[in-house]
Amino acid sequence: MTQPGPVAIEATYFDGLSARARRVCLTVAGGQLHISGDAIDVHVPMADVDWAERTRHGTRVTRLRGGASLQALDSAAWDAWQRANGQAESVVVQAQQSWRGTALALLLLLTLVGIGYQWGVPWAARGLLVLLPQSADRALGDAVWQSMDGQVLTASALPPARQAHLREAFAQALPRAYPGAQPPRYELRFHASPSSSRLGANAVALPGGTIVVTDALVELLGQRDDVLIGVLGHELGHVLHRHGMRMVVQATLIGTATSLAWGDFSSVLAAAPALLGQMAYSRDFEREADAEAITLLRANGISPTVMIELFERMAAARSADGKAAPDSTEPGIAFASHPGDAERVRVFREAATR
Repeated sequence: MTQPGPVAIEATYFDGLSARARRVCLTVAGGQLHISGDAIDVHVPMADVDWAERTRHGTRVTRLRGGASLQALDSAAWDAWQRANGQAESVVVQAQQSWRGTALALLLLLTLVGIGYQWGVPWAARGLLVLLPQSADRALGDAVWQSMDGQVLTASALPPARQAHLREAFAQALPRAYPGAQPPRYELRFHASPSSSRLGANAVALPGGTIVVTDALVELLGQRDDVLIGVLGHELGHVLHRHGMRMVVQATLIGTATSLAWGDFSSVLAAAPALLGQMAYSRDFEREADAEAITLLRANGISPTVMIELFERMAAARSADGKAAPDSTEPGIAFASHPGDAERVRVFREAATR
């Protein structure tokens, strides 16, 4: 049972008009706070009193309507006097004084952040994507293309006849995968990639439908056009699901959330969670694109296991170049991070048995 505090307590009073501190005596009666002393006699309705919250350290400051305030001389005595006059602490204040309550609040916060990251951001991005026209994807793709052309990508050395053959083979494969429907709009381009660009043997899908295939990838696969069809089906999956624009929307949402959390304290600190967050999302995109590649291969009577040839040849090329990390492919859409080779090989093997 709580022991009643003193009927009156001393405090320091500031009238909100000057910096002068006045010693006063406080009592509560008739639903009002009475402040008296040093030529002061003020009665304040209890509804106009913003009582100070109890903290582990620090002075108690109670604010009054109109700008005046009271400062406790003895924090422990003030807490007892406040409780004795019916000012019970809220659940929040009690939780703040408990390490268990603080730990629980932190756990709940981390859980909500995890749920938002795992499901909330992708869900919100898909919703916002519906509001963005396809022209936005094309504009973004053109901007990315301009930044790559002449630097990351140069003119292709593949013979025009070889390029035309591959374009025709892919164009003929699409209607079987999309019977009765219009395949996604795309443009297939072949380019060389300087060794300094690190793009290497690769294919990249830009927002809006541009698919870039490097000469190095065509040379790596040789005459295995069936494998290249699977690669192009994968990249067209990125176009179909608008992964490029979804990455931008998701990065914007995550960046906004981190900015609200961290403010302008550090732009690098705010950008880091967005960058790390996109790594996981891009792997999800790659899995969706792999599913489209499987659909395309099956529709054309090609076993999805042909894609294993891609991973084996890329692993052999990395070994020949002295590169490690045989379980991770080179960058894909806009240099996103793919799932590991072992996972993807398993998916393509399982797809061939269904």
